[in-house]
Amino acid sequence: MKYSITMALAGMLLLSCQQEKKQEKEPSKIAFTVITESIKPGDNFFDHVNKTWYDTIQIADDQVGVGSYSFLNIPQRQLLQNILEEVSSSEHEKGTVEQKVGDFFASGMDTATLNQRGYEPIKPILEEIDAITTKKELVDFVTEQISKGNNSIMGLRVAPDNKNSQINILHAGQSGLGLPDRDYYFKIDESTVGIQEAYKTYLATLFDLTDIEDGAEKAETVYEIEKQLAESHKTRIERRDPQANYHKLAVSSITASNPNIDWASMLTKLELEADSINVRQPAYYDKLDNLLGSLSVNDWKTYLKAHTLENYSRFLSVPFEDALFEYNKVLLGQSEQQPRAQIMAQQVDRNLGFALGQLYVKRYFDEAAKQRVLDLVNNLQKAFENRMSELDWMSDSTKTKAKEKLYAITKKIGYPDVWREYDVEIARDQYFENVVALQENNYQYNVQYLNKPPNKDAWGTTPSTVTAYYNASLNEIVFPAGILQFPYFDMAADDAVNYGGIGMVIGHELTHAFDDNGSQYDGEGNLKNWWTKSDLEKFKGKTQQLIDRYSSFTVLDTVHLKGAMTIGENTADNGGIAIAYDAFKMTEQGQDTVKIGGYTPDQRFFLSIARIWRVKVRDEFMRNYVNTNSHSPAIWRVNGPLMNFTPFYEAFDVKEGEENYKPEEERIKIW
Repeated sequence: MKYSITMALAGMLLLSCQQEKKQEKEPSKIAFTVITESIKPGDNFFDHVNKTWYDTIQIADDQVGVGSYSFLNIPQRQLLQNILEEVSSSEHEKGTVEQKVGDFFASGMDTATLNQRGYEPIKPILEEIDAITTKKELVDFVTEQISKGNNSIMGLRVAPDNKNSQINILHAGQSGLGLPDRDYYFKIDESTVGIQEAYKTYLATLFDLTDIEDGAEKAETVYEIEKQLAESHKTRIERRDPQANYHKLAVSSITASNPNIDWASMLTKLELEADSINVRQPAYYDKLDNLLGSLSVNDWKTYLKAHTLENYSRFLSVPFEDALFEYNKVLLGQSEQQPRAQIMAQQVDRNLGFALGQLYVKRYFDEAAKQRVLDLVNNLQKAFENRMSELDWMSDSTKTKAKEKLYAITKKIGYPDVWREYDVEIARDQYFENVVALQENNYQYNVQYLNKPPNKDAWGTTPSTVTAYYNASLNEIVFPAGILQFPYFDMAADDAVNYGGIGMVIGHELTHAFDDNGSQYDGEGNLKNWWTKSDLEKFKGKTQQLIDRYSSFTVLDTVHLKGAMTIGENTADNGGIAIAYDAFKMTEQGQDTVKIGGYTPDQRFFLSIARIWRVKVRDEFMRNYVNTNSHSPAIWRVNGPLMNFTPFYEAFDVKEGEENYKPEEERIKIW
């Protein structure tokens, strides 16, 4: 791959690098160019590396952002589209992976049939709602729809018991809203009010498209019900505390306290055996039970129609997809609808992602990368262990427990060892029915593990997705094939580039095992304290320093980050850079001083960090991101940790008086 980054090619390069996997690689071309020398590294390192790119690159009209990380999924979808167009253009043996993904893609691409059918596929469900006359029938309908993937007021899932990770139990979380977050119902600033009105318009349009009278009036009814439910919702910050969101209650007890929900009857109808449920946010279900008793059946029927339409609208005729787009224009700033093939590539990945993933890794994944990345993970574990040993704020007893947990982490790289199978028939001319069948299959796939040990072969993301994650309940880190590419990783890159890229991501995920949330789980994934009282107090004091620091950061001039909401990710970013750097210093290049392209090995390490978060987004997207995302915006994923990291100061001769300079005593170090 040729990685000399020029502005004219910046937008195209991410795609071309993936599409030309077999092209001869030239390590000498992995260079850092178009650096903005007029911006000092100590003033704003993100802009020092990315400003010229940022000012030159254009966000496509049908996108809300461009660049790396999650936006690298945009060119990824082109690769998936290439696969889907190929497999859908010919016949395959029924039941094969190729047949299922190819025919599902084709069924969604057939907009002529979709438009001809209109909203006919959803009519039977709407008629079921119309036939409801009592509250009991209403709850029975909600129960029936859960097994079909049409969730509205109930947020049920099967997952490990937080305090006994060897067994799966039933969890119930808050639900019932259409806007991205509870706070959107209560803010009165101009931007949020605009989103509220756009959402109401979206609901009204859905009613109008299904010939339901008085759409605007009904949209107001739905919105008011959601607003009342939102009053009971915990904030995103409150949901960060796993102890405060663990309430394992007897079914008999919550049935008595929530008679209108009637949990026992609901579980019987769903054929789920459970004598207790972890009700994560009891206040929500208390509020729901109250509203089921106080609101009229007709108002609830209107609500259920709206949420049924929201759940299925994108699988109906094109005008339904267009209605969602009009709402997203206001919410996210997207100005043009995506091509149908892009939309369908996303839908196949969401609904048949592990079938499509098999085709993706065969075509685009370099198997040698799997072992190379595993070597990096192992090196970072050693570096993390060394850092733990040197901590001056943690006692030896807690260090021993931390190291035990560190080496108990399961590592998943590239793709699953056991592929998930989809026991469902896919028809080439029935898009809506295909989706319903896959949603039902997904429900059955998950509930089959109730009261059983967790399926440790399962993955929480598809192999083609550009992401990575840590799962506290299973104490595992996962790096799908999608992220094992430029700018994060390349077999041709020098260690400085790879350790500053995928190495930082690996360190980030390892640190999640020890952030404000992950640190509350032991090495077996149980919510169990393994800290001494004194060490835990010191740890909380240090995380509070990060909360305060990041709360002072702004984007869009005056929009402040939510330090308490992003503390887990910020802890992981700070730890990830430090661990990756220490691991890099264990390599031959890390111990050398030979320059490449005019930069020392240490400088290339930090330049790589800045490049992996090279992202540009629309203002509307950024406002929603700060309100709802647990990660800091890209600029602060670079500048925030680096102002705390002394080797960065040394690498770029950062001096007092420069904008992001912090005295030694103000450089926050946790891990």
